[in-house]
Amino acid sequence: MLEIKNVHKTFNPNTINEKKALRGIDLVLNEGDFVTVIGGNGAGKSTLMKVLAGANAHYTGQVFVDGEPVEIRSTKNAKDLGIEIVYQEVDT
Repeated sequence: MLEIKNVHKTFNPNTINEKKALRGIDLVLNEGDFVTVIGGNGAGKSTLMKVLAGANAHYTGQVFVDGEPVEIRSTKNAKDLGIEIVYQEVDT
């Protein structure tokens, strides 16, 4: 089970260019769940996936795996928890 509670992600915090990308996201995924995240450009889909995959380490909120609180602050943290991301496009 993966659960996130009240997850926020802000780019360039406390600056004139501050951008609140995620605002209080809650999500519960149980074993066997299949979920599709949809939304327009700038809705936060990729940002949410990058938080869960450890690529956006500076978030606030709580993440739980199998009911236990975890910190996902690097891709290694995520991978150790069994969370990885497959990117649609790879920059070369």
